[in-house]
Amino acid sequence: MNEKIEKLNLLILGGSSLLSFLWCKATFENFNIYLSQHQRDISYLNFPIINVNFENYRTLVSEINKNKIDIVVNTIGLTNVELCESEIDMAYYLNAKLPGIIAKACQFTGTKLIHISTDHFFGNEAKRHTEDDEVSLLNIYSKSKYQGEIEVLSNLSTSLICRTNFFGYGPSYKFSFSDWIIKSCLANKQIVLFNDVFISPQCGKNLALKSLELLKLNCTGIYNLSSDDTITKFAFGILLCKMLGISKSNIKSGSINSRKDLIKRPKSMALSNLKASKALNKDFGKVSKQILDIK
Repeated sequence: MNEKIEKLNLLILGGSSLLSFLWCKATFENFNIYLSQHQRDISYLNFPIINVNFENYRTLVSEINKNKIDIVVNTIGLTNVELCESEIDMAYYLNAKLPGIIAKACQFTGTKLIHISTDHFFGNEAKRHTEDDEVSLLNIYSKSKYQGEIEVLSNLSTSLICRTNFFGYGPSYKFSFSDWIIKSCLANKQIVLFNDVFISPQCGKNLALKSLELLKLNCTGIYNLSSDDTITKFAFGILLCKMLGISKSNIKSGSINSRKDLIKRPKSMALSNLKASKALNKDFGKVSKQILDIK
């Protein structure tokens, strides 16, 4: 007789975020999912909703204890690079102070924490960056996200911080990079993708699953979760359309240097996933596999 396996309770903070949506799709069969809600109504997702006042970390402590949460995943953040420059206080609150509050609550309750970080920590050198590489913070977004990592580890040294770049089919109100490319091409709208910005993106589903696998192995600290190869944003768009059977004729190649309207940001955001790959004893798959996995 097979014993029934009891599901763990997983709380995703930032329930209306793109990553939260992708995380729910990837894990709902194996976890009891709870979502935090801010302004946008996410009741359509049909998961229990927790309203949290983050001004006092004890309110989060209370909700974690009341709902017997085993794992907290923090997807809250201000990711618009331009908006971070104009709303500096908001950027540091959402990207730095709040992660520290969340980590403090998880430390108090003995709850495991996965904190989602970014790949914007390096300069323009063409390489796959490791977790130990010296950072080069070019804007408020990267500075606030890096401070967030420090706050998380200062309050809960056993946290798992995932540096990453992800894509996937998002909800109607939150398009991913891949959504934007697909919808633009299907609408016969010309877009320009940078041929001098390098990334190593992973689909959101694999990010969720790999994060939880690392957590199960009690991995702590900073881990890069990425594809096994590096690609430019232009090449990614071409490959995405090719693999999905969509015309790529509306994708044009361009340089980020021509976009004087953009806040300065890194050209090389490629990450080395060797540390995570060794911990899990498996490859993550190249970008082409990541695209296949979003279907």
